[in-house]
Amino acid sequence: AGLGVALLPTYLIEDELKSGALVTLLDITMPTENAYYVVRPENKQSHPAADQFQNWLLSEVSPTLS
Repeated sequence: AGLGVALLPTYLIEDELKSGALVTLLDITMPTENAYYVVRPENKQSHPAADQFQNWLLSEVSPTLS
């Protein structure tokens, strides 16, 4: 209806922002204490495929982490 404001991560509404269905009200980022963790079974700590996936995942999330 064209009314309302929401506080949420932009990755959840990327398509809507690109299409113009939603617009950014303020160009401000807000810190969060939330975090994501990579968890692997003990017997997969040195598994090559798991290493590759973890490295790829971290590079997708933040290039500065890899």
